[in-house]
Amino acid sequence: MKKYLIILILSAGLYAQGFDGVGLGLAGNYGALSRGVHSLMYNPANVAVPRNNVLELNFIGLNLGVFNNSFSYSTYQDYFVTNGKENYWDQKKKDSFLDLIPDNGLKISSTINANVLGLAFNNFAMAVHPVVFGEIQNTQMKNILDIILNGDDITRDYALDYPDLMKGSAFSAVGVSIGYAYPLPIKKYVPDISFMSFGFGVNYYLALGVAQVEDAQAHLKRTQFNDYETIETTSKSSVRVSYPEGATPAGKGRSYNFGISGLYKNKWFVSLSFMNIAGRINFSTNTQRLYTDDVHRITFYADSSFSTTFDHSIDTTLNIDPFSTGVPSYLSLSAAYYFKKNLVFTSEWRQGLNKVFGNSTRPRLGFGVQYKPLWWLPLRSGVSFGGNVGFLMGLGLGVDFHYLSLDVSYAMKNALWPTHSEGTFVAFNFMIRI
Repeated sequence: MKKYLIILILSAGLYAQGFDGVGLGLAGNYGALSRGVHSLMYNPANVAVPRNNVLELNFIGLNLGVFNNSFSYSTYQDYFVTNGKENYWDQKKKDSFLDLIPDNGLKISSTINANVLGLAFNNFAMAVHPVVFGEIQNTQMKNILDIILNGDDITRDYALDYPDLMKGSAFSAVGVSIGYAYPLPIKKYVPDISFMSFGFGVNYYLALGVAQVEDAQAHLKRTQFNDYETIETTSKSSVRVSYPEGATPAGKGRSYNFGISGLYKNKWFVSLSFMNIAGRINFSTNTQRLYTDDVHRITFYADSSFSTTFDHSIDTTLNIDPFSTGVPSYLSLSAAYYFKKNLVFTSEWRQGLNKVFGNSTRPRLGFGVQYKPLWWLPLRSGVSFGGNVGFLMGLGLGVDFHYLSLDVSYAMKNALWPTHSEGTFVAFNFMIRI
């Protein structure tokens, strides 16, 4: 049971939609600027955009992120580092600490998204990449810490119930993405639109595992009598899992990408895409449901110093029928304005279409800028608001010598300085063009 909870914690969160070091530097506002291999994760129509090269090889790309919705390194410094002084928490400090946690609880997420091989040839692109989706959330963390910090103001006999104590789901897979774009002959009909293309993509998944929390609850009960009292805690959980068997994957599935993009008056590039549409992962290998049921009771006697305890634990694994899950899908509308040859502004609106594996239906809006003070040195920055992450600020740079490029980027959540960030995101990629 514990190993699946660890999978949920370490594999949680869906932030990285791609595997490049460019998009993160723009805070994800990359739909209108993505080209070649990178278009597979933003808009397949952009594969047909002229790249001044025939073949593009992305040898390595990596996007890592760890974030939560409450705490930063600055929080640790402010509340837990004494600097040689007594670290006294008065009521004001307790309240301010609790205010850091949203009412819906503490959410911890992480993401790893890599590209082990990607190529683009003319209007065709493909990539092999591991993907991870999910998140885990303790919905009652604020209430629990409130009791720890301020004590309880409840009656002599009481019972505390924490239904839906834990929510979480995650799945990991090796994905193969294929995309093709077709340029549309629209310029002769609409001269102001110098380029337009339609793109289609398919994502195939070989699932390495899935874990979904179906139920997690806890109960605390205290009962006092004349000469003794009892404190009883119970916890129950149910997790649905599937994992591979030898060379047989846990499951298989696919999803589809559609997009259209175009260039208006050689200044505005507009992109509209629908990603991971109609996606399903069918899990059929080692499909199980893991149950736990723990009871701990302790009895204190008033006329003596001893106590008695009672412990009862059940940990059961049941085989279940094959099941299927969706994959996070979204639509994206983005635009880029080429102010100068070396300066471009971009904006993107993204709308999640489901709530699968941490995907959020809260819209995300963002803005970015790319500037080249030297022809080979792109500098990038961007901000975004909403979605699953909230406020995100990205910074990035690259070295681009046409035939090869190296890009790195870094982003901060709900902060403008790294020590105040509620998470850390880093990405890089290396590409060769022929």
